This record gives sequence, structure tokens and C-alpha cells, in this order.
Amino acid sequence: MKMSNLLCRLIIVGVLAMTMTGCTGVKGQYYLGMEEYGQGQEKFKQAVAENPNDAMAQYYLGRMLLAQDKPEAALSHLKKAVKLDPADDDYHFWLGINYWSVMDYRNERKQYLKAIELNPRSTYAHLYLGHNYLDKREWKKAYDQYQFVLRKDKYDPEALYNTAVALHGVKQYKREHTALLKYLKYYPDGHVAIKAVTSLNSLGDYSWRNFYIGKRQITFIAVQFERDTAKIKTETTASLKLLGAMLKNSPKLTIDLVVHVKGKASLAKARAIAVRNYIVTYVPSVEKKQLPISWFGQAERVGAGKKAQNLSESVRFITNVK
Repeated sequence: MKMSNLLCRLIIVGVLAMTMTGCTGVKGQYYLGMEEYGQGQEKFKQAVAENPNDAMAQYYLGRMLLAQDKPEAALSHLKKAVKLDPADDDYHFWLGINYWSVMDYRNERKQYLKAIELNPRSTYAHLYLGHNYLDKREWKKAYDQYQFVLRKDKYDPEALYNTAVALHGVKQYKREHTALLKYLKYYPDGHVAIKAVTSLNSLGDYSWRNFYIGKRQITFIAVQFERDTAKIKTETTASLKLLGAMLKNSPKLTIDLVVHVKGKASLAKARAIAVRNYIVTYVPSVEKKQLPISWFGQAERVGAGKKAQNLSESVRFITNVK
């Protein structure tokens, strides 16, 4: 009877401990999800004061501090969480992130490797280990980590872009070219897309261009036409739709539309008119005066030095500064 009572008490204590742990985790995710980091910090600071050996409370206190850009303060708590529960791969991963924040890249790598040892399927640990290798110019190792991530999620933006960076590092330029185009297919906007287009252009491919529209640099897929005509290829109209939307939102903005066709000035003119007509038809509130046109019967010179080349056909957008 006494043994039975003891067993019951142990079970109750175990269930209570599991419940409390689960509650701590739910609270931690809530504060992170709601971005209430300061409030979360106070809650977990109190929890740690009450029980310094609560690994999860230490972990979430560290996370709250990290989220507030306080990596030095966070470090002791995440290290404590790992010490208290060394079998939790998430704790090791976030300690790695913390080490990165304080520029301790050697220990950062150790923590990602430990997280992967504990959980070989940890996508984030593989991804950030790839970043660590990339920063140290260990291109092949970085590439392998990004391929692991892409096997799990073929659309992961960081793995897609950095695959191209790693391939450039090992001078696999044709494969880099393919990787850059793949990235831009899925992620054509933002600062990383701008970097991808710059890299693509440096490889001699100008199927994408970066142009300043107003004060913003924007990536555009190059406008293309049916052979020897002014008929715009449908697959390249996305750039024109984007430009039309930007002109609509900024009625005072004026963009010079410049078209080159080597040896065919009349075709260049027809294409310039076609591009402007497409935009003002697609976005009726855009006025033609916002898109002054010019055309040249000669190639456009792009690049510089040994990478300079002539584009026999091109369309450029140039912000008109008044």
C-alpha cells in the first residue's frame, strides 16, 4: 500500500513537471511570436530566479535577450540551458546563433555541429553551418550544407542564393549561372535579388537588369521582343507592369525609356513606342509624359574593362532627375 502511494506520488510529480515544462514552452513561443520580448524577458527572468536549474526558462530568457539585440547578456543563459540539457538540439543551435552575434565563429560552428549530431535532420542547423563555412570561404563544405537544405525545401531562399555564391567560390561559373537564374525565378525582388542580378551580369548574362526607379534600385527581367518586330514577349511583361505600378504611385516620377537595336533605328523607335503604349494601357492613370522615349540604331555598351560587351538589343529605364 505504501509502495503504491509512493508510485502514485511519483507519477503525479512527473506529470506536473511535464505540464510545467510544456507551459514554459508555450509561453516562450507566445512572447516570441507576439514580439513581446521585454515582457517575456521579465517573465523568464523571474522563472530563472525561482529555479536556476530550469533549462527551458534559461533558454527562453536567452532568446528574449537575443531578440532585443543583447547577445552578451543572452550568452550566459543559453550556455546554462545547454549545460542543463545537453541533449536538446535547439539549445545548441541558438547558442550557435548567439556565438555568431558576438563574433565567436569557432564556437558558433561547434554548436551547429553538435545540433546536427543530436538531430541530423535539423534544417536550420545545416543552413547556418553552411553560412559559417561560406564566411570562412570553405566553399565545398558550404555547398554541401545548402544542398542538404534544398533536398528538404527546394524553395529555401538562403540556400538557393548561397548555392550560387559557393559555386562562384569554386569557379563553377556555369553552375553558378544556373543557380542564380533559379533563385531569381522564385525571388525576383529585394536586396538579395539585386545582388543576384549583379552577379548574373558579371557572368555576361543581361537577361535581368538592375535599374534605379526614383531612389530605389529595382530588379527587372529584360524586356524582349519577337524577332525583328515590336511585339513584346509575354513572359517579359512583368517588368513593365511593375514599372507602371510605380509610376501610378508616384505621378511626379519621370522615367526615360531608352531602346537600342543595332543597325535598326526605326525598329528601336517602334519598340520604344510599343513599350510605352503597353504601360499606359495596362495602367491608364500613367501619363505618356511620365515616359519620354529615345531610341538608337546602335548597340548598348555594358560592363567595364575585360567584361565590357555590346548588347545588340536592349531596353533601359533611367530616372529623370530634375
